[in-house]
Amino acid sequence: MGSLSKQINRLLHAAIAVCLTCMATFVFANVILRYFFNQGLTWAEEASRYLFIWLIFLGAIVAYQENVHLGVDTLVNRLSVKSKRILFIINNIILVVTMGLCVDGTWKMTVLTSDQVSSSMQIPMSLVYVSGFICSTAMVLISLVNLYRLFTNKVAEDELVMMTDTEDKQFIDQAVGEAGEGAKKP
Repeated sequence: MGSLSKQINRLLHAAIAVCLTCMATFVFANVILRYFFNQGLTWAEEASRYLFIWLIFLGAIVAYQENVHLGVDTLVNRLSVKSKRILFIINNIILVVTMGLCVDGTWKMTVLTSDQVSSSMQIPMSLVYVSGFICSTAMVLISLVNLYRLFTNKVAEDELVMMTDTEDKQFIDQAVGEAGEGAKKP
């Protein structure tokens, strides 16, 4: 299960990189064409917008999988392990329910827009809306895996917080620790 998760994560990172690269290329080419030649690519703005939507939803999956979404962990860090486990269960159940509603809504929008096409690229609009469906479905699956891992005692205590420390916090903690050690020395 772990290697499959790593492969999916690598695939998501690659898809995000492709979206970002294409977006930057389209926007840059359009700016150059408009500035120097007074004409642009009519489809570039629309393609960039749709790639940005996909980039956001794929990034949300990666952020949730890697526990790097924004959050406040002040209270959670002070709880006992049992309380952290209960809060972890509640969080994941809320996420499953909420994302389940999003799965339903985005699927309905995907089906509803399957016969509509975009204005300049003439692609089905369902290709845009399916990104939300994929994101919501992936988050439901990740939450269910989190719950399964908790109930089979495969979750370490530090994973119960559902977020990772940022590099800035680690840097601050290191600096504070070094300052504290320097103050202790005579």
